[in-house]
Amino acid sequence: MSAAPEPRPRLFFVCYPDTNHPIGGVKQIYRQVELLNQAGWSAWVLHESAGFRADWFNSQAPVIDLQTYLASSPDPASDWLVLPETWVRNIPGYLPGIPKIVFNQNAYYTFGLDSNIDADVIDLYHHPDLKGVVTVSEDNRRFLIEGCGLDPARVHVVLNGIDGALFYPPERKIRKIVYLGRKQLQHARIVRAMAERRPSLARYPFVELGRLPHEEIAAQLRDALIFLSCGHPEGFGLPLAEAIACGCLVVGYHGLAGRDFCSPSLVEVPFGDLLAFVNSLEAAVGRFEADPEAMTQHLVQQAVALRQRYSLAEEQKRCLTVWPALINGSAAAPD
Repeated sequence: MSAAPEPRPRLFFVCYPDTNHPIGGVKQIYRQVELLNQAGWSAWVLHESAGFRADWFNSQAPVIDLQTYLASSPDPASDWLVLPETWVRNIPGYLPGIPKIVFNQNAYYTFGLDSNIDADVIDLYHHPDLKGVVTVSEDNRRFLIEGCGLDPARVHVVLNGIDGALFYPPERKIRKIVYLGRKQLQHARIVRAMAERRPSLARYPFVELGRLPHEEIAAQLRDALIFLSCGHPEGFGLPLAEAIACGCLVVGYHGLAGRDFCSPSLVEVPFGDLLAFVNSLEAAVGRFEADPEAMTQHLVQQAVALRQRYSLAEEQKRCLTVWPALINGSAAAPD
């Protein structure tokens, strides 16, 4: 009698508490699930509430709620749970025995989101249920390996792809300055208040981008000549990358992980140095005004280079290398 076939792997990406606010990490979870399903894998976004799904961006990723998943008889022989970096403390008690992967999208949140640091979290990265770690930048991979002492063979990197149909440099830009109403918003508003008193910036109105759908954020970045980058710390820095892909003149913080790709596109400012921020903004505008044609050509070149490096095709390629390598027990980290 032939042996029964091994059960097909099922991947469940934990994505709760449920939120429908624009959060790049949520979008990236949906994206990985979508790509895996397109390639024939069985993967779901695991939400807490029945009927919930994030809808501020377009995605075909299937979702499942926790109660429905628990009713499906979770099986250690087939199921894999993919946990966010803020869930590491839950590993011992969360469906024990089910193999787990940590999808660490911001290594700077590894020890928590506040001042209550738990150094024991590093020990949990060696829990027997944990089979590997996936992160989203080489910067974060170095943090986890060199800073936290994780085995390099167990830490893999996927890419955040830039949708070239949404994020691209248009033929014409509008002389305006945009920034996101999210991380370090106080910094952006202070820079705006100081900049609006400088005559050299009088032609450049500021626009604060709130909780807009993904397509509207893309349209604003395509229109704007200047983007204030205030995110810090970042696991990747998707807004910074998308602004560069749109040919924006970007001034501000690299957010740490942005160091992977921001040079020479970013006019870098030391984190928290708001006077340097507004001075750098004024100087950048001056350089643009001195030779708009040359500066525009430079910005377009940088946009093209970043769009190629972080294309959706490259994102798909890395996704379909990393997750199967972990599930199939490959020890070598993919190139």
